Amino acid sequence: MALRKTLVLLALQLILLVVSFPPSATALSLPPRYGVAVEGAIYCKCELPGYVGSLGASPLPGAVAMLRCNSSRPGASASAVTDVRGRFLIQTPKVTNYAIHKCKLFLVSSPLPGCDVPAGHDGGFPLKFVRNTVAGVTKRALYTVGPFKLAPADPSLCPHHP
Repeated sequence: MALRKTLVLLALQLILLVVSFPPSATALSLPPRYGVAVEGAIYCKCELPGYVGSLGASPLPGAVAMLRCNSSRPGASASAVTDVRGRFLIQTPKVTNYAIHKCKLFLVSSPLPGCDVPAGHDGGFPLKFVRNTVAGVTKRALYTVGPFKLAPADPSLCPHHP
């Protein structure tokens, strides 16, 4: 009999607990759905213009980075070319923060034969969430990847610039 009273009291407490919270507080809410932006940098481990001693590498302008997603939606990829600082920014509404876990970054090409796309990364590079951003009225989830340092197999094959 005592066990039955205890169970009834626990059930009543549970009902009171659930009723005392408004539905919005008890319901799980998903985060907002945003398009994504991916930023990163690509460097060449050769002494070229803009060489950064602390990195032991130079920015690699003109390299192509591609965000590719393994999803059922066709065309879920985007690419960008690095600027003079070796930096790239890929922005796409085709992919949202809900599907970004299916995406990886690939290095497609390099303007320098000595600083080619790294071997052994056919599976791509994973992304790391940074923050949600707002540019004008556009909201994006910002991710980062890299920096990447490419190098020739033999350092003596580095291109030389005056």
